[in-house]
Amino acid sequence: MKVKILIINAHSSRNKGDAGIILSMIDSMKRNIPNCQIRIKTRFPDVDKTAYNAPVSEAVHNIIVGDHTSKFEKLKLAWGMYKILKKNNGKPAVADPDYEWADVVVSCGGGFLLTHGFSVMTVQHLVQLKIAFDYQKRVIIYSQSIGPLYNKVIAQWTKEILDKVDKIFVREKISEKLLQEMNVQAPIEVVPDSAFSMDLVQSDFVDEVVDFIKKESNGPLVGITVRDWKFPEVNDSDFHRKKYIKSIQAAIQHLETKYGAKVLLMPQVLGPNAFNDDRNISREILNGMSNTKAQLIDIDFHPRELKYFYSKMDMFIGTRMHSNIFALSSGIPTVAINYEHKTRGIMELLDLKEYVIDISAITPEDLIAAADKCWNNRNRLRHHLEMRIPGVIFDAQLPAMYLKQLMKKQKKQLVNS
Repeated sequence: MKVKILIINAHSSRNKGDAGIILSMIDSMKRNIPNCQIRIKTRFPDVDKTAYNAPVSEAVHNIIVGDHTSKFEKLKLAWGMYKILKKNNGKPAVADPDYEWADVVVSCGGGFLLTHGFSVMTVQHLVQLKIAFDYQKRVIIYSQSIGPLYNKVIAQWTKEILDKVDKIFVREKISEKLLQEMNVQAPIEVVPDSAFSMDLVQSDFVDEVVDFIKKESNGPLVGITVRDWKFPEVNDSDFHRKKYIKSIQAAIQHLETKYGAKVLLMPQVLGPNAFNDDRNISREILNGMSNTKAQLIDIDFHPRELKYFYSKMDMFIGTRMHSNIFALSSGIPTVAINYEHKTRGIMELLDLKEYVIDISAITPEDLIAAADKCWNNRNRLRHHLEMRIPGVIFDAQLPAMYLKQLMKKQKKQLVNS
């Protein structure tokens, strides 16, 4: 069955988690619909054009909003997109050959339909979905986290868009509950994050890096991912940021002292801007420590290589959610630091909620206690993951299986019409 699939709402492959989502979607779609053709619309096509084995083009009505974009400029952009959202005269609000080409439009997995205030970027994502309806395409939402939606205007626009899609797949029950409270009309199903199903590929380069590290250390390898965070839901963000950094530093020192561990800070996101580059806060953490042998792995790995690298760890502590998914799906005992409800939802899915710490409540003592508990239970956790992960990987492909059935049904309707 030849099916033309357009994936929209893609962000940047500099975020290895987002890239892992797209790669896992491609893996699942090609596994379930072998003859499918795939195109991707992304916000950063120049960066992403070599990241995927599928053609990449720019997101429709693409807008890059930076830290220095004024409120007036944001309002002007929002007004332009509002007119697109509300235009409904039987013609597409924006001409785009990729939408016209597609049999079905798939909004990629991730967590971009959320807002703490009025977010122009959230509206841009809604516009990409609206154009699909202008072209009268079938639309599915692929394993997303949705919310929080604190802005009432954007919440209403989101409902109006989601009411029209064929099906919504969310990756945790918190999102399902929010959509139900919003009275969204489309059918909803909870599935694991798509990235669980990304194929792991052996890497000679990673093996060489690991061998080199092990020559200098006989202790266990512990991987850590960190991220800069603005703490939008607390008052004193600077205090909480310092506490987060101190907690990571204390955990590193404890792991080195008690277990002789070699701790690796492993950046999961390298852009698209300095704030989202995990290497910057990783260096800040290490520069604030003395007598540590912890190491920053400053290498731009492909997501499949990164997942393979994580599989070589003895234990993992992850702030970046998809770093946790890469590690957990490889059977690695993991402590997750939760900065949005998506992380807690993923860990609850695996019955691992006792290994989650909220970033806004983190303390050195709590993180060390969680790390000790994870290490002491590592053999049981590995067995637990060995039993659970195969089922999670299968369920992560349910959106692709639904897509296959949707296209079969549409083809049959066309033949009978």
